[in-house]
Amino acid sequence: MEGFGKNRREKGGYFEKEAAARLADMGYVIKERNYNTRYGEIDIVAELPAEKTLVFIEVKARDVSTNTHPFEFVDRRKQRNIIQAAKDYIVKKEPVKCFIRFDVVGVITSGKEVLKIEVLKDAFQD
Repeated sequence: MEGFGKNRREKGGYFEKEAAARLADMGYVIKERNYNTRYGEIDIVAELPAEKTLVFIEVKARDVSTNTHPFEFVDRRKQRNIIQAAKDYIVKKEPVKCFIRFDVVGVITSGKEVLKIEVLKDAFQD
């Protein structure tokens, strides 16, 4: 991708930051970014205090030129890994009793420019 060199982590971090900012504007309180476990990484962990909900969020970005939607890249295997990582988070962090939800944020880009950010709430379940 132009402007990022070959560093996928830099690219992912840039679009995750954009997604986190949009989520914050929507009322999400960002608790953590890039929570790592042996099952994989959770891009964003956030709370929705008014709903008493803890949200585990996967961010996917795709350039508009690929003609594929970012949501298409969160397959069942990826979902299982996110669910296992979320269980790890819950065991280690012991959040107060709350609802749990899994959201996916799709970032549609053109180079470094963010064209659109879409949030798919309650995208999958355990």
